[in-house]
Amino acid sequence: MTLSAILVAVVLCVIAAWLLMDNERDHAISHRLRHVYGADLELMRQFAHHTPPAVIDDKGTAATQLVDPAGRVVSASNRVIGEPRMATFVPSQGKAMDRRLCDVPGFPGQCMIVAAMWVPVRGGDLIAYSALPAPPWYGSQALLAQLVAASAIVLVIVGLGIYQLVGRTLQPVEDMTAELAEITSTDLGHRVPVPAHHDEIRYLATVVNDTLELLEAALRRERRFTAEASHDLRTPITGAILRLEEALMDPDTVDWPRMAKDLLSDVERQQAIAEDVLTLARLDADRTAQHEHTDLAELASTELRRRLPGRVPIHTDLQPGVVVSCDRLLIARMLANLLNNAQRHAATAVTVAVRAEDDTGVVAVVDDGAGIAPEHREIVFERFARLPESRERDPKGTGLGLAICREIAHAHQGSLNIEDPGQGACLVLRMPLAN
Repeated sequence: MTLSAILVAVVLCVIAAWLLMDNERDHAISHRLRHVYGADLELMRQFAHHTPPAVIDDKGTAATQLVDPAGRVVSASNRVIGEPRMATFVPSQGKAMDRRLCDVPGFPGQCMIVAAMWVPVRGGDLIAYSALPAPPWYGSQALLAQLVAASAIVLVIVGLGIYQLVGRTLQPVEDMTAELAEITSTDLGHRVPVPAHHDEIRYLATVVNDTLELLEAALRRERRFTAEASHDLRTPITGAILRLEEALMDPDTVDWPRMAKDLLSDVERQQAIAEDVLTLARLDADRTAQHEHTDLAELASTELRRRLPGRVPIHTDLQPGVVVSCDRLLIARMLANLLNNAQRHAATAVTVAVRAEDDTGVVAVVDDGAGIAPEHREIVFERFARLPESRERDPKGTGLGLAICREIAHAHQGSLNIEDPGQGACLVLRMPLAN
């Protein structure tokens, strides 16, 4: 960035210097033209109707000549005595003319500004030529030296200033990089420093810290989930091992059919936990399943027809035409989980309702049981979270059913929450309607 700024400054300095030198050169040319024309006018005044001598004063110019219409030099200043005429251009009668000529006789390898006008003398009119050296392209050596010195100072100031400015601007980025380099998968407690000034780098630091917060929370959640899954899987395994060890100590007194039934119950619980853990892992890893337009009322009806009669009846209030874009298998799995949960806790009946609210499709599963206390309405969605009533009604439960339901809802840009129906529990799924 510093080099780029210096290059831009160089270009600007060159342009500014060129404009200044061009202006100085134009000014010098105008000044010298006035001088050489003044010299010609002085010759006109001095020799008007007189015969000029062979050697004349140069009138402060580099050279002066009087030339007759035939091109013969009649008079000349000391510098060009014996030289041919300085220029061949001839002004109109009564007019003046000037040219920039190079390799003028008497001035080899040099460019001159030559002005010409007619001078009336005795015996006829002569052409007066006066010449001064043309100014160089840079105007003057003094100006060139000043511009070079000024440009060098400007470039040094720009280079140092931009280097310091960019360094101070990017220092927070270097600090953030150093802090991020210390973060490992086992230690996400570091946070990058947030600059005091409000700019894009502060916004970047804030976003990075927010991302680290999310990563740390996700890691804590995964560690807790792993610990809880390990605990829940270890419990039935430990129970099965203890039963087998006791049975093997005195095999003749063991009721082996009952032992097999108990072991089968433990294995079924392990299988249920493993399936639910696998489902959650898949939902966490891939939320890009193929969605299709689905009528929620039709999907709920299909799921209800498949179910075996439960402990309590299921009533329906299904509004047709509530179409969403979803993975039918996942939504069906969620409905099954919600219905199982509602039937376990209902006193006399369960109600399933499907309706549309604005741009949202709503599925509500309501039971008339004891309900869920407000302080527990988020806890029940945590993985392996089980309230005492749930443990009593379903000892073989995994505590992952509602967690899976909420993950499925989030995978469809929806939400699953517990609302207050007045009595019992009301779990409400909300999903955006299909376009």
